[in-house]
Amino acid sequence: MIFVDTGAWIALLDERDRFHPRARSFQRELGRGAYGRLITTDLVLAEAVTYLRLHASGDLAREFRRVLAESESVQIVWTSPDRFWEAWQRLESRRDKRWSLTDCLSFVTMEALGIRHAFGFDTDFAQAGFDLLPGAPS
Repeated sequence: MIFVDTGAWIALLDERDRFHPRARSFQRELGRGAYGRLITTDLVLAEAVTYLRLHASGDLAREFRRVLAESESVQIVWTSPDRFWEAWQRLESRRDKRWSLTDCLSFVTMEALGIRHAFGFDTDFAQAGFDLLPGAPS
Protein backbone atom coordinates (compact mmCIF):
# COMPACT_ATOMS: atom_id res chain seq x y z
CA MET A 1 0.00 0.00 0.00
CA ILE A 2 1.04 3.59 -0.61
CA PHE A 3 -0.60 6.72 0.71
CA VAL A 4 -1.42 9.38 -1.90
CA ASP A 5 -1.14 12.94 -0.60
CA THR A 6 -2.80 16.12 -1.86
CA GLY A 7 0.23 17.32 -3.82
CA ALA A 8 0.41 14.06 -5.75
CA TRP A 9 -3.22 14.30 -6.84
CA ILE A 10 -2.74 17.90 -7.92
CA ALA A 11 0.49 17.14 -9.78
CA LEU A 12 -1.12 14.21 -11.59
CA LEU A 13 -4.05 16.30 -12.82
CA ASP A 14 -2.63 19.79 -13.37
CA GLU A 15 -0.15 19.90 -16.26
CA ARG A 16 0.99 23.33 -15.04
CA ASP A 17 2.13 21.92 -11.69
CA ARG A 18 5.92 21.87 -11.39
CA PHE A 19 5.83 18.23 -10.23
CA HIS A 20 3.53 17.03 -13.03
CA PRO A 21 6.25 15.17 -15.02
CA ARG A 22 7.60 13.42 -11.90
CA ALA A 23 4.10 12.51 -10.73
CA ARG A 24 3.12 11.05 -14.11
CA SER A 25 6.35 9.06 -14.30
CA PHE A 26 5.78 7.65 -10.81
CA GLN A 27 2.15 6.92 -11.69
CA ARG A 28 3.37 4.58 -14.44
CA GLU A 29 5.40 2.70 -11.82
CA LEU A 30 2.31 2.46 -9.61
CA GLY A 31 0.30 1.27 -12.59
CA ARG A 32 2.67 -1.70 -12.88
CA GLY A 33 1.74 -2.68 -9.33
CA ALA A 34 4.62 -1.13 -7.41
CA TYR A 35 3.57 -0.50 -3.79
CA GLY A 36 0.12 -2.06 -4.25
CA ARG A 37 -3.17 -0.34 -3.46
CA LEU A 38 -3.41 3.48 -3.40
CA ILE A 39 -4.77 4.82 -0.12
CA THR A 40 -5.97 8.36 0.55
CA THR A 41 -8.34 10.11 2.94
CA ASP A 42 -11.45 12.21 2.55
CA LEU A 43 -9.59 15.23 3.93
CA VAL A 44 -6.80 14.84 1.36
CA LEU A 45 -9.42 14.69 -1.38
CA ALA A 46 -11.15 17.78 0.01
CA GLU A 47 -7.85 19.68 -0.09
CA ALA A 48 -7.11 18.56 -3.63
CA VAL A 49 -10.58 19.42 -4.96
CA THR A 50 -10.49 22.83 -3.29
CA TYR A 51 -7.09 23.55 -4.80
CA LEU A 52 -8.17 22.44 -8.27
CA ARG A 53 -11.33 24.56 -8.17
CA LEU A 54 -9.52 27.67 -6.94
CA HIS A 55 -6.21 27.43 -8.79
CA ALA A 56 -6.75 25.23 -11.83
CA SER A 57 -10.24 24.76 -13.24
CA GLY A 58 -13.58 23.26 -12.42
CA ASP A 59 -12.96 20.89 -15.32
CA LEU A 60 -10.00 19.34 -13.48
CA ALA A 61 -12.07 18.97 -10.32
CA ARG A 62 -14.76 17.15 -12.33
CA GLU A 63 -12.10 15.00 -14.02
CA PHE A 64 -10.72 14.13 -10.58
CA ARG A 65 -14.15 12.94 -9.43
CA ARG A 66 -14.48 10.79 -12.56
CA VAL A 67 -11.03 9.26 -12.05
CA LEU A 68 -11.81 8.41 -8.42
CA ALA A 69 -15.24 6.99 -9.25
CA GLU A 70 -13.83 4.72 -11.97
CA SER A 71 -10.69 3.62 -10.14
CA GLU A 72 -10.39 0.13 -8.76
CA SER A 73 -6.97 0.79 -7.23
CA VAL A 74 -7.81 3.79 -5.02
CA GLN A 75 -9.21 3.24 -1.56
CA ILE A 76 -10.62 6.23 0.30
CA VAL A 77 -10.33 6.03 4.08
CA TRP A 78 -13.12 8.03 5.68
CA THR A 79 -12.27 9.99 8.79
CA SER A 80 -13.74 8.65 12.00
CA PRO A 81 -14.27 10.94 14.98
CA ASP A 82 -11.60 9.06 16.97
CA ARG A 83 -9.01 9.37 14.23
CA PHE A 84 -9.89 13.05 13.70
CA TRP A 85 -9.27 13.88 17.36
CA GLU A 86 -6.11 11.79 17.43
CA ALA A 87 -4.83 13.81 14.46
CA TRP A 88 -5.74 17.06 16.22
CA GLN A 89 -3.84 15.89 19.30
CA ARG A 90 -0.81 15.12 17.09
CA LEU A 91 -1.05 18.62 15.62
CA GLU A 92 -1.11 20.21 19.06
CA SER A 93 1.70 18.05 20.42
CA ARG A 94 4.08 18.95 17.56
CA ARG A 95 4.04 22.74 17.66
CA ASP A 96 7.65 22.67 16.47
CA LYS A 97 6.39 21.44 13.06
CA ARG A 98 4.42 23.29 10.39
CA TRP A 99 2.10 20.35 9.84
CA SER A 100 -1.54 20.82 8.88
CA LEU A 101 -4.43 18.95 10.43
CA THR A 102 -4.77 17.05 7.15
CA ASP A 103 -1.08 16.08 7.35
CA CYS A 104 -1.57 14.78 10.88
CA LEU A 105 -4.67 12.85 9.85
CA SER A 106 -2.64 11.32 7.02
CA PHE A 107 0.12 10.29 9.44
CA VAL A 108 -2.35 8.78 11.92
CA THR A 109 -4.12 6.91 9.10
CA MET A 110 -0.86 5.60 7.69
CA GLU A 111 0.25 4.37 11.10
CA ALA A 112 -3.11 2.68 11.73
CA LEU A 113 -2.89 0.84 8.39
CA GLY A 114 0.83 0.06 8.59
CA ILE A 115 1.70 2.18 5.53
CA ARG A 116 5.31 3.36 5.26
CA HIS A 117 5.32 4.99 1.80
CA ALA A 118 3.71 8.27 0.77
CA PHE A 119 3.31 9.45 -2.82
CA GLY A 120 3.68 13.19 -2.71
CA PHE A 121 6.01 16.13 -2.62
CA ASP A 122 5.39 17.41 0.92
CA THR A 123 8.53 16.91 3.00
CA ASP A 124 6.36 16.82 6.13
CA PHE A 125 5.93 13.09 5.45
CA ALA A 126 9.68 12.53 5.60
CA GLN A 127 9.81 14.68 8.74
CA ALA A 128 7.21 12.41 10.30
CA GLY A 129 9.32 9.33 9.50
CA PHE A 130 7.66 8.05 6.30
CA ASP A 131 9.30 7.26 2.96
CA LEU A 132 8.38 10.05 0.55
CA LEU A 133 8.17 8.95 -3.07
CA PRO A 134 9.17 9.70 -5.76
CA GLY A 135 11.48 11.67 -3.49
CA ALA A 136 11.71 15.06 -1.87
CA PRO A 137 11.57 18.00 -4.26
CA SER A 138 14.81 19.68 -5.14
